[in-house]
Amino acid sequence: MKRFLIILCAATCAVSGYSQPSERADSAEHVRKGTFWSDWFVQMGLDMSLQNPYGYNFSHVFPNGKTFGMDVALGKWFSPQVGLRGKVNWENGLPLLANSQANWVAPFYRPGVNRDNGGYVAAYGDVLLNLHNLFGTYKAGRTWELSVYPRIGVNYNFGVSKGALLAGAGILNTYRLNARWQLYADVAYIMTGSGFVGSENVAPTGTGSNSNGYFSIGVGAQAALGRQDVAEGKGQTGGFWNDWFLQAGIDMSLMNPYGCKFSEVFPKGKTFGLNGAIGKWFTPELALRGRLHWENGLIENRQVEWVPPISNPGSNYKEHGFVVMSLDAVLDLTNIIEGYSPDKRWHTSAFARAGLIQQLAIKSASPLMGIGVEESFRLNERLSLFGSLGYQVTTSESSGGMTGMKVATGSNGFFDIDLGVVLSLGRKTL
Repeated sequence: MKRFLIILCAATCAVSGYSQPSERADSAEHVRKGTFWSDWFVQMGLDMSLQNPYGYNFSHVFPNGKTFGMDVALGKWFSPQVGLRGKVNWENGLPLLANSQANWVAPFYRPGVNRDNGGYVAAYGDVLLNLHNLFGTYKAGRTWELSVYPRIGVNYNFGVSKGALLAGAGILNTYRLNARWQLYADVAYIMTGSGFVGSENVAPTGTGSNSNGYFSIGVGAQAALGRQDVAEGKGQTGGFWNDWFLQAGIDMSLMNPYGCKFSEVFPKGKTFGLNGAIGKWFTPELALRGRLHWENGLIENRQVEWVPPISNPGSNYKEHGFVVMSLDAVLDLTNIIEGYSPDKRWHTSAFARAGLIQQLAIKSASPLMGIGVEESFRLNERLSLFGSLGYQVTTSESSGGMTGMKVATGSNGFFDIDLGVVLSLGRKTL
């Protein structure tokens, strides 16, 4: 019964796909008039982080978990509703902003060591969702704008020479000074694996299920680069409820745990599953989709060895395998390179993926990130076929600590090969 309910949930969610928004626009003004090279921006500012390691009392974060650093970011608005941003943060490495009592930055209770070794760095990928334009009326040149974002990335702690994957979410406020300059305030909470705090045994530092985390609070300036079609009201302005799609398919995953020989993936690392997604094309170049992937719970491979628990991999299937919940940012390379045309049937796209993987057999969850390529073929105005190949990485904690290194630096990964169908929903304006 439990397995039936999981199947029903996956089918109902039927989440994500590729009925390309390229099919017939109602009129010329529905199609984005800018180009891929318009609406870029840079940000630079100062940052304060508040560390929240697993097992420690956050009420003592001042001064134990307080650090300072610098941020720099590059981003692009694809439409008034959605943008992408890449951000780099260097923390606790500037002597001018040193906190001599930062005991919660690894190595723990030796605060000078982390700073002397260069602090830590983090690289983030954010999907920016402008709430004013998503749920309100688009207004060119609005003074104050509020955006939210999910985040995925990696960090590296020079104090212990180790790093980890990370996942988080945040809020971005911008205040417009003029056509070129804005001020911003940025607050995010980030969860990361135990690799970020090394392998110290002085106190419990958590696993992928009980993550170490930290708040990141930044302020700074934002400068627009080049032509700004979105800010000037020239972007694609279709309604929020237009250009949605559903996707459903079957997949085969090829596990690639750290330290295992990939040439032996057949049959040791082969599993099968279902996936579904729901998504929206914001422009002919960019879509976002939420995806649910259920693996090794329906079709059993009795020879599989590279799934947890390693002592009894067959129980992974009996406990219904694992589930991945993710958000994909999809870039239509065909429209970016060749330009938009409503008559195209073949589309090649690339995607970046961020999410969480939950191993049901060992009750362990960890951050996950990946990239992939996808090919779609339009059958008619509503239906398309798709095939995709992705590679995801996650921490060794996702295998219950039974494979890979003892800390999250030793990442596990897996290939994901999908085939399925896509259904366009409602009105198409692109």
